[in-house]
Amino acid sequence: MEKKEKIVIKIGTASISSINKGKGINTLIVKKLTSVIAQLKKSGHKIVLVTSGAVALGLKELKTSKAKSILEKQMAASIGQVKLMETYEQCFSKYKITIAQILLTRDGFEQKNVYQNARENLNSLLNLGVVPIINENDAVANEEIRFGDNDMLSAMVSDLINANRLIILTDEEGLYDSNPKTNKKAKLIPIVKKITKQIEKMASGKGSELSLGGMKSKLQAAKLATSSGIKTHIVYGKYPKSILDTLSGKEVGTTFLPL
Repeated sequence: MEKKEKIVIKIGTASISSINKGKGINTLIVKKLTSVIAQLKKSGHKIVLVTSGAVALGLKELKTSKAKSILEKQMAASIGQVKLMETYEQCFSKYKITIAQILLTRDGFEQKNVYQNARENLNSLLNLGVVPIINENDAVANEEIRFGDNDMLSAMVSDLINANRLIILTDEEGLYDSNPKTNKKAKLIPIVKKITKQIEKMASGKGSELSLGGMKSKLQAAKLATSSGIKTHIVYGKYPKSILDTLSGKEVGTTFLPL
């Protein structure tokens, strides 16, 4: 961990949501994650956090476990985003770390002035020691301008700020040669030098019912990030300290080498 890096950390819905469906997010995981980020910042790294969880928290406030329409999802996101940032604020304030909220939509990356403004804002915040917390703007995004999941958003943000590393926290230990949920003999792949069609076939699609993307979308994100020269890792999200293990050179999860 001697080299000071610009790191994007993404935590997905399946990792951050409460074990009990309809109960919002797992605050214990958030506390562990913020503790790790505080350690990384103390070591001199610049951290951007891409997080899910707003919809899950909003559904809790609406006293339901599932959004029945796009409008209900947008409502849940609107309510839950406030609660999500309150949770992060409480956790990061313990370490006297200032956070900033940034909500993005895909069309912003396609507009040159918005793209440049986002990059300048993010890099300025990082230089001030702030932790930008990014989520998709689900409250207004429709299907035409959605990222689809925060995996691709995290890869695009990594490219936007020229990050050194992208770490994706998920509900799996990493990429397996077959689906570990159905094949007990599935083997974890520690290193991927290039994402080939054969590697892509190993992704079993959507993960848990809480997850929008699953391993397939994480591979797509890794493919985009590594093509931009960004080392990418997929590690188990319920154990945030694996981030520290990854940076210390330990073989954790799956590492995708930059092209």
